[in-house]
Amino acid sequence: MLKKLLYFLFVDDALKKDIMFLKKIPLFVGLSGKSLAKIALLVFKKTYIQDEKIHEKNKEANVLYIIKNGQVRLTEKNLSKVLETGDFFGEISLIENCTHKHDASALKDSELYLIYRAKIADLFESDNKIGLTVMKNLATILAKKI
Repeated sequence: MLKKLLYFLFVDDALKKDIMFLKKIPLFVGLSGKSLAKIALLVFKKTYIQDEKIHEKNKEANVLYIIKNGQVRLTEKNLSKVLETGDFFGEISLIENCTHKHDASALKDSELYLIYRAKIADLFESDNKIGLTVMKNLATILAKKI
């Protein structure tokens, strides 16, 4: 408990907010505050304006996108899906080289957290426990989609 208290005394407010947000994302369930801080430090924050294209189908996929706030539409042929705050997409790009299977665009102004495969791969290599936890969570998430 004291260790947790000391940790949060020395973390700035913006990082604390990022940690609290990431803690709610199913991909990061079971990670400690310190582990979440390591991930938060990898995040690239980007704001997309309404109707802005986030990525195009068949282009290289190397980013996990997490919606901090806003709405994103994923479109593939005649199918469309709307994602909102706390949802994420592009998770397959964390484990393999692939291309996007859909177009993605902002339905309204949206802030997204982007985590690049190369950066998180380095983290997984340096901290196997984080990598194992995230991969277990990813396997559970993908199994539920089938």
